[in-house]
Amino acid sequence: MMKTLFTKSNLIALASILSIPLLGLIYQYLNRPQEKVYSLVTSFDQQTPLLKIFVIPYMFWYAFVFMMLLYLMFKNRKVYYETLLQYNLGLLICYSIYIIYQTHVPRPVVEGNDFLSQMVQWIYQSDAPYNCFPSIHVLTTYVVMRAVLKTTDVSRMMKSLTAVMAVLIIASTVFIRQHVILDIVGAVLVVEGLMVLTLLVRQSRQKEVFVADQRIANASTFNTLKRGA
Repeated sequence: MMKTLFTKSNLIALASILSIPLLGLIYQYLNRPQEKVYSLVTSFDQQTPLLKIFVIPYMFWYAFVFMMLLYLMFKNRKVYYETLLQYNLGLLICYSIYIIYQTHVPRPVVEGNDFLSQMVQWIYQSDAPYNCFPSIHVLTTYVVMRAVLKTTDVSRMMKSLTAVMAVLIIASTVFIRQHVILDIVGAVLVVEGLMVLTLLVRQSRQKEVFVADQRIANASTFNTLKRGA
């Protein structure tokens, strides 16, 4: 089993995940205020309470994304590479938006020494309140969820668990006041756009293969008729 696990193709697929932390270096550079910073806070966001319990699914995001990518890597290698490509393209799109349209999310004062309060405080201290629209937390969660849901050989139970966890993570970005509702909308639109682009590219390739097969078939038929003549 260990020999099967550490095959060349598996190691290459696993190494491909390293592209994510490498791109993450760009995030750290951009996560600072620019000359002009915008706000997308709506009345809905102003009325949204701080629910510290949601820091748990928010923090679970790190494990969730990695586990889902590993799951796809072993379950369906083609979907895995498509998802990883969409993931990285999504990050680059977000970074491009951060450069030209930097947003800021105001954070409440979190008091208390309990575990949940300390976790929220730690998040606020380690991640500056910029790089908000679109939300990378939401984009990456949504892209792996969509990948799992569209994969036909994934069990219904697995799809349900993935969807529930993804919804909790996405909701947590608003309930611990890391993002606003428009940050979620922007992330979902980016992913859906990448899904459409992937579909168009796949259809284009299939059309090219079909045309090539037709040419080969026509050439074979012509040669057969020529020999017969």
